Amino acid sequence: MMYEKAHGPFFHEFEAFDDDRRTVFWRKRLADLVAHSRAKAPFYGERLGGYDAGAEHPLSNVPTMGASDLRTAVPPGGRSLLTSESTGFTVFQSGGTTGVPKTTLFTHTELEEINQLNGRGFYATGLLPSDRVGNFWAVGGLYMTFIHMNRMLQQYGNMNFPFSNHTPSDFVYNVANLFKINCFSGIASVVLNTLREIEAQGHHLATGFGVEKVYYGGEHLYEADRKELREKFGVKTILAPGYGTVDTWYIGYQCTETPAGVFHAHEDQCYSEIFNEDETRHCNLGEVGMLYATPLVRFLTPVIRYRVGDKARWLGGECACGRKTRRFELLGRGDDVLRIGYDSVDYNGVQEVALKIPGLSGSIQMEKRREEGKDRLVIRIESPAPAENFAGLAENFEQEFLSLRPSFREFVKKGSVWPLAVDILPLGTLERNSRTGKLIRVKDVV
Repeated sequence: MMYEKAHGPFFHEFEAFDDDRRTVFWRKRLADLVAHSRAKAPFYGERLGGYDAGAEHPLSNVPTMGASDLRTAVPPGGRSLLTSESTGFTVFQSGGTTGVPKTTLFTHTELEEINQLNGRGFYATGLLPSDRVGNFWAVGGLYMTFIHMNRMLQQYGNMNFPFSNHTPSDFVYNVANLFKINCFSGIASVVLNTLREIEAQGHHLATGFGVEKVYYGGEHLYEADRKELREKFGVKTILAPGYGTVDTWYIGYQCTETPAGVFHAHEDQCYSEIFNEDETRHCNLGEVGMLYATPLVRFLTPVIRYRVGDKARWLGGECACGRKTRRFELLGRGDDVLRIGYDSVDYNGVQEVALKIPGLSGSIQMEKRREEGKDRLVIRIESPAPAENFAGLAENFEQEFLSLRPSFREFVKKGSVWPLAVDILPLGTLERNSRTGKLIRVKDVV
């Protein structure tokens, strides 16, 4: 059983290595990956000429990769990232609602390795084999996480309930109550909406089963939603055992001592960089930049210096859990910002405003519209309040937003942009991704 292979307080001994030993380890793995990629993947051609094994940042002069590269270099778009045509592999896809999807290939060995890595994160966040886990990850359509999560829970030793993101909430309630499920794992908004729907059906969780632990991923869980999970549903543990993308690999994981948004880096599995793109340099400790990821164990389709799209910063000091791996803080999507006139409105800032207004949830969407030559910012927020309270909540939000953003207020006053539009909606109303259930947080319809 996977849980029993833990090394005392650590799932893997690498987590206890000192800085020098960890550095030697990841540098050797990076050198092996670069050599393999040069020899086997036509995509890299001259791209790795800037690799400098002895430099502080060995990939500084290597071009970054993005989603468009995966679309053109991996089937169906191309084959230049493939290092072997004969190896058995599993095919996953993401995106693809318009144009060519992003395809990701993992050998079966790589998938078993990612299961072990996922177990490391769950161990660090306090999952016990005795926990009874509802799996709410997205399934079907070549989606990845549900499959490997199901496998990991089996190997970990849990009682596993593979609901997926499509199971009706009344069915979930009946099964969870029968088997006394105490843990939900899935995309953050899917888990939260399932609990909301169960509550709306008149089921009081405290008198039936109790969800003590929520292990989430796929999107950021904002403080308003955390508060709802704690205070309304009685959840005690709210953590992300893994952070990564299907395009890359797992990049980090939380532990029982990390605050919201802070992760230990999987330094033995993924070489991570935080880069200041405006000044074209690596960020110092505490500086915010864009996160680049190079998974060190993917050899079928090597992914070197992939621009993940998230903002982050490195943190100093050691974690109280005792793990020696570096920690970083995620600070939201790099594209979760709308330019409204001459003002930049960040999704995190909108969340902070909503948190100040009792009666608003953390399910928020912001949209930029172009009307008669001027920009308009539309903010839609779900609320559990009665509909007759919606107008007052919208007014309270607008007042708080403008008080915190005098620049936006001035632009409206001068006529540079249209006044803010705030729509308060019932829970579950905002548009979600049809495949995954993720909330569509930002829309730019210009």
